[in-house]
Amino acid sequence: MTSADFRHDNAARLDIMRSREKDQEHMHFFQSVLYEQRELIKDRTILVVCCGTGTLALMAARMGAKRVYAVDYSKVTGYATLVVRQNGYEGVVSVMNGRMKDLKLPSKVDGIICNWMGHCLLYESEILEVLEARDRWLKKGGFILPDLGSLYLVASEEHKLKSERCNHWRNVYGFNMNAIRRYALAEPCVALTTGEKLLTMAHCILRLNLKNAKKEDLFIDRNIRLSVNREGYLECFLLFFEVQFSSSLHFKLTCNPCFKTPFKSLWMQTVLFVEQPFVMRKKLHYTGNLKFKALKPNNFKEMEIRIEFYEGREYDEDWVMCTRLVAKRWLMLEGCQSISDVESCQDEQGENGGQDF
Repeated sequence: MTSADFRHDNAARLDIMRSREKDQEHMHFFQSVLYEQRELIKDRTILVVCCGTGTLALMAARMGAKRVYAVDYSKVTGYATLVVRQNGYEGVVSVMNGRMKDLKLPSKVDGIICNWMGHCLLYESEILEVLEARDRWLKKGGFILPDLGSLYLVASEEHKLKSERCNHWRNVYGFNMNAIRRYALAEPCVALTTGEKLLTMAHCILRLNLKNAKKEDLFIDRNIRLSVNREGYLECFLLFFEVQFSSSLHFKLTCNPCFKTPFKSLWMQTVLFVEQPFVMRKKLHYTGNLKFKALKPNNFKEMEIRIEFYEGREYDEDWVMCTRLVAKRWLMLEGCQSISDVESCQDEQGENGGQDF
């Protein structure tokens, strides 16, 4: 590998590989589940999708797997091959490079292991690779680890975070940079929040079971209802996910901001800032609609989120008697947003629709 290889293959960069494994919560999750489920692994054939450096494949081999296929479309497989050989598992672990739709395995497998999750569960995830592997190579009755995923929405105050990420651009050394603030408001950010500023209970907007999930299940279009448990100014919505393995439900990998862990997380929370904050009150009802989808088929590296959010004195699914507070689009892109992208992401309530702080 040379620096030229890294230009279009970040997964093969040594610093990226280290950050994805060192003291990471998800690695301890996989290690704990694999150890507990070692009888499920022993003498079985296992497929590790998006294997990276081969750590999960080696864990499966150490738990007694008869054969492990470690697959990745990144050139990180060059490193994985060296690691497998150095640990003396070349007779058990076979490293392969390519997409699941193109590869031909020697046999079907008893189980699939993959760290498939992305930001807010789906963005930049490897879930399509897992579904392809399941449909082509998983035996009937086989397992996927993890196979259960849930995505949650919650409203939060986060005034300090918004000031740092967005309102900072209002005055930079005496210069007005509101044009850049509009970009910051149009793009979700990934941040570690504490849970202390949450205003509502979490609302589940997606539940997945990878044993039977279909591609169309990955498009979210559902009504939402947030119940206020602390009054305050809504500055943003937060998205966070949880995943589990159906055979070990007491183990949970979560990005819930209220959950404290000594380990790091690759994902944290996805923050959706609104232009104008507004007060959420316990005596009022808050409903709306959320859409989350890929902009292009089979590409989870370009996605959009749309939220319409209403306030009413009584719960109303039709929102006829409600006041609309938010009508906004956010874009999650690989590269920079264009001017037209940013224009399409401005809150339809307008710049003067509320009180900003």
